[in-house]
Amino acid sequence: MKNTHIEKITVDDTNIDYELKVPVIEMVRMLEISTFNHADKIGLDHDSMIRDSNAFWVVSKMKLVIKGDIHSQDKLTIKTWTHVPGMLRFNRDCVLKVKNSVKAKATAEWCCLDYETRKVRKASTVKYPDLEMVEKKELNLQYTNLRLDLSEADYVYTRKIRTTDIDVNNHTNNLKYNYIAFDALNIDELRSIDIKEYEIYFVNESHYNDEIKVYKKKVKDYYYIEGKIEDKTIFRVVIKFKKKKEI
Repeated sequence: MKNTHIEKITVDDTNIDYELKVPVIEMVRMLEISTFNHADKIGLDHDSMIRDSNAFWVVSKMKLVIKGDIHSQDKLTIKTWTHVPGMLRFNRDCVLKVKNSVKAKATAEWCCLDYETRKVRKASTVKYPDLEMVEKKELNLQYTNLRLDLSEADYVYTRKIRTTDIDVNNHTNNLKYNYIAFDALNIDELRSIDIKEYEIYFVNESHYNDEIKVYKKKVKDYYYIEGKIEDKTIFRVVIKFKKKKEI
C-alpha cells in the first residue's frame, strides 16, 4: 500500500488573513486535512482505530518551516507521508508547494492513546497497515525544544474552553491551541514580523470549562508562548521570526 498522499487545494479568500496571505494557523489546518484524508485511505481513521485497536490518534508536537508566502487563487499541493513507527511514536512529514516552488515544510509526531484509559499505547499494540515506507525522504526538521521560565509578569490572558472547542475525542481540538497561542500576540506584534518557524507541543489534555492561563515571553528572534492550568502545562509554542524592514 502506498505511503504517500497528495492533497490539492485552490486557495481562496476564506484561507487568507489581513496581509492577504495564508497564515500559520491556516497552513496547520490544511496540513491536518491532508493528514486525516491520508489516514482514511490507509485505514487509520478515527472509526477504524477505535474498532480495530480501541485507540485514537493525538499529535504530540509539530514543526512548520515557512519558505514563502501562499496567496489567494494559488494552486496548493500538499504531499504527506509517514515513517517507520517507533516504539511509541509515529512521525509524519509534509511539503507544501505552489507549482514547483516549496512554500513550507512540516513534520509532526503522533501517538495513540487507549480509548478507555487515555494512556499512550505501544505501536505494536495497534493495528497498522503494511505500508511502503519512504524513510529516505525524511525531512529531518529539528525541534528547538525551547523552554523558558515564566512569571506572572509574562501573563497575557485567560482562555476558557467552550463547546465549540471540543473534538470527537471529547477534549480540546489541537487546532484550537494554535488560535489560543496566536491570540497572545497583539496585532502590531504580528504585523511587524515574518514568521519563519512555528512549533507547538501538546503536553496535556484540556476539557470543557477548563480555564487556560496564557503566558508570552520574547527572547531575541523568538516568541515563547505557554498555556497552563494551575501548575500543569497544556501546550507550548515556539515562534521564530524575522523583523520586517521599516518602510
